Amino acid sequence: MTQQNDLTAEALRRGAVPGRGYAIARTISQIFHPVILSIISIFIVGLMGVAPTMHGLGWAALCTLIQVLPPTIFFSIRLRQGAYTDDDVSVRSQRNELYLFGMATVLAGVGLLSFLGAPTPLVALLASAALLNGTSWLINLFWKISIHSAGIGSCATIAALYSKPLGLLLWVCALSLGWARVRTRNHTPMQVAAGLALACACVVGSYMAFGLL
Repeated sequence: MTQQNDLTAEALRRGAVPGRGYAIARTISQIFHPVILSIISIFIVGLMGVAPTMHGLGWAALCTLIQVLPPTIFFSIRLRQGAYTDDDVSVRSQRNELYLFGMATVLAGVGLLSFLGAPTPLVALLASAALLNGTSWLINLFWKISIHSAGIGSCATIAALYSKPLGLLLWVCALSLGWARVRTRNHTPMQVAAGLALACACVVGSYMAFGLL
């Protein structure tokens, strides 16, 4: 309850208008949280890009442990320590350590999965995450880009590579999430659009570099 009050107070300071629309926007943001989207992306690749299915699921589970779990634990600890204004990390300068920790984690993950002989699509996925993370960090040094939008943009692009209907559905979800991030005043429309475009470019670029497109 305390965190939600902090979130609302922070949103009001940014100029967000309270009400039903704000509540809906917050719910959408929570449903399409970057951590959830990362896990979905990994299992899309594991299920649709790796055969046989059980083989892909096993690698996807390992990939999740390597890429998603450490940054999530790090974020939770730092949030409890009071390092961030709110759990959206609304203050741009507070995001730098998250980008750097995420970059270290994902680069280690790429190296470990490559050493273990992981399927190429999963290595390409982590490589795209490293590229997205590094580029977002550089942008964050002078401008705030939407990581929620980058997360769903990456997920939707990955899904579209394996299933056009699923990809279309997730891009529709991306539009709703983009509206939500603007409605809560977490981001401007340009920051949302930049997150979507950058994620798409990183995924396509990585898959092309690995010869998967």
